Amino acid sequence: MVGSRNCTQYGEKWCQIFVEELIQYDLTIVSGMAKGMDTIAHRQAIQLGGRTIAVLPCGLKNIYPKENLNLYKEIIQGGGTVITEYLPEEKADSNKFLQRNRIVSGLSIAILVVEAAYRSGTSVTAKMAKMQNRDVFCIPGSLDYPKSKGTNNLIKDFAKLVTSPKDITCNYEFLHKTKKIQKDFKQAQKREEISSQYRDIFQWITEKPIDINDIARLSHMNLKEIIPKLTMLELEGKIKKVPGNQYIRGDFYP
Repeated sequence: MVGSRNCTQYGEKWCQIFVEELIQYDLTIVSGMAKGMDTIAHRQAIQLGGRTIAVLPCGLKNIYPKENLNLYKEIIQGGGTVITEYLPEEKADSNKFLQRNRIVSGLSIAILVVEAAYRSGTSVTAKMAKMQNRDVFCIPGSLDYPKSKGTNNLIKDFAKLVTSPKDITCNYEFLHKTKKIQKDFKQAQKREEISSQYRDIFQWITEKPIDINDIARLSHMNLKEIIPKLTMLELEGKIKKVPGNQYIRGDFYP
């Protein structure tokens, strides 16, 4: 599953919907552990008790991007797999991204492109998948969104348009639903996972967006104190920043 690093809320929503359904067919979600869509796909699979494989463009001692170090740990702890063809100390670079992507597609029976801008790395991955005789599926997007231009062009060229996960699973006779999603996966430990130093602000953040100034007022803290804490909670996927300088709880913490 691949998509834009700077994905939209539309792309995030449909990525989560597709992962939730596909893992019920005991499918493993493969992606590149990049920011944006890769991160969303990996995390959704983990939190619902599915399997995921992350393919890195770097060595295991130089995790890239650095802000996904926690995601790396979550994948391992959740029973997933992280692989790389590079020596532990090697750093990521632009050439390694493309090399990594050929492994992402090569490991998969099919590629699902959620969002892709025109001439994006995601579109290149889709073309690699075609060369490897893999099926390529794309979720269509609005003509108003630049992040949909790549996916829509792939559909025009060779990819199969999909509007539901069943549009993918119906292509493979060997696929059958074998498991129910674990929506309560990690729920029992969600509060324990919040460090005590963050609980004073985390308690005020719910599924309803709250302004940063309201968080400061409710927690009786100033902005200089809470901004670093909000940043750490966001990097760990426990909260999410939304338009208007507001915050909601992340997918692990509904």
